[in-house]
Amino acid sequence: MNAIVPATPLAADHGTGAELATFSDLWAGGYCEGDPLNPVATSGYGDLGYISVLHAAHLVCIRPFIKPDTVALEIGPGRGTFTRSLLDAREIWCMDALDAEHNGFWQHVGEAARPRIHYHRVADFSCSVLPDGHFDFIFSFGVFCHITAEGQRAYYRNLFAKAKPGANAMIMFADFDKYNRAMSQIDRLRTLRFSLGGIKAALLFNARIIKARLKGQGRLRDKQDARLGPGKFHHMGIAETVDILHSIGWDVVSPDVGINLRDPIVHFRKPLDRP
Repeated sequence: MNAIVPATPLAADHGTGAELATFSDLWAGGYCEGDPLNPVATSGYGDLGYISVLHAAHLVCIRPFIKPDTVALEIGPGRGTFTRSLLDAREIWCMDALDAEHNGFWQHVGEAARPRIHYHRVADFSCSVLPDGHFDFIFSFGVFCHITAEGQRAYYRNLFAKAKPGANAMIMFADFDKYNRAMSQIDRLRTLRFSLGGIKAALLFNARIIKARLKGQGRLRDKQDARLGPGKFHHMGIAETVDILHSIGWDVVSPDVGINLRDPIVHFRKPLDRP
């Protein structure tokens, strides 16, 4: 028969007012870590309070939607930066304007993933290489911002038939109003990074801004500039994107999930009652 060990005085105090009493002289005026509603607020975490926007996209825009039976589509994977975040899916389809060899896709993603990935080089926005009603999740980051407004509309329209009812989509695009607001606050947004890599990146970024100012170009983007160009950003407003998605039949869950201070990421879904 096991002996009963009496509780120590310390253990007996736990769960009583004695533990709570240890807080009685702390945080005069109330505990306040910062402002969680302000995306550029500082906190007691200092530099540890910031994470990469790419990692935030992985945590918020990808991980909750990838299950072992998910069929995922990525538009514009490039070398596979985000494709690796999708690898827990059962099946992954990738569409890109460049071929896998040019992008070094398989070297980065890994040959072991090849049997579950369908990589297609495409020449238009028709999505004709994709099967209808096949996808549970659609993702694109750093791609639609380089596509004209007309091209984005075509993608949203043509993707509708490819998604399963209830499918979720996360698409990053460029809204120059949001971009310009972020750039106008760039001095507030900077954090000090005491590393050679961080210092080098900061110097290069500031050099680009100074060069643009000397040329009279400023730091802001012009919404009316619709000219084509390699890697050029194209404006598509948040409100306009929402209107387009609604007109096609998509449900908009969030016009902008808010994790990217510069560029919006829209979360939308195909209604369950739409084939």
